[in-house]
Amino acid sequence: MIVLYSQYFNSGISRKLGRRISREKAKNYSDAKLEQILKSVNLKYEVRDARYSRIPFEDSKMFVIDGDIKKSTLIKIIEKKLL
Repeated sequence: MIVLYSQYFNSGISRKLGRRISREKAKNYSDAKLEQILKSVNLKYEVRDARYSRIPFEDSKMFVIDGDIKKSTLIKIIEKKLL
């Protein structure tokens, strides 16, 4: 099970606060695009409302993904597919 927060892809926050991809790629991010990417790589997932621990005052989405893939590998795949 892999957990991804929408903050990982938020261009408005720094890497220190949790962004995991380049700011340039993060500008193209939306939750709908992430769902399309997860569907395109045939991963089962569930979306939940959550709060990311480094920014607890900001509402967020949490994507719980079922699959045999490393989190870092999945984040790299998502970054490549964000055009």
